[in-house]
Amino acid sequence: MSRPRRSTRLVAEGILDLLMRLQKDVGTSYLFITHDLAIVRAIADTVAVMLAGKVVRCGRKDEVLAPPFDPYTEKLISSVPEMRPGWLDEAIARRTLPVANG
Repeated sequence: MSRPRRSTRLVAEGILDLLMRLQKDVGTSYLFITHDLAIVRAIADTVAVMLAGKVVRCGRKDEVLAPPFDPYTEKLISSVPEMRPGWLDEAIARRTLPVANG
């Protein structure tokens, strides 16, 4: 991971930690609107999945993010990229056009 990405991730983690402490200490509630399912899994108690401004699935996090899924929630969850080392290099290599000889 590059240094700027690592720094950004550390800042984001620090902010989330602060929000979680405030929630615990003061009883604050938050409404997050995000496509980042890692954040949803880390901080949410209740999740609503929306499509075109309408709720298609809502409930406790462990229920909403577990099968069986409605078609849109399935598509949303399956669209999360796999973040294993080397995945980008492999994807670029698959898309590289062969060089013509001479």
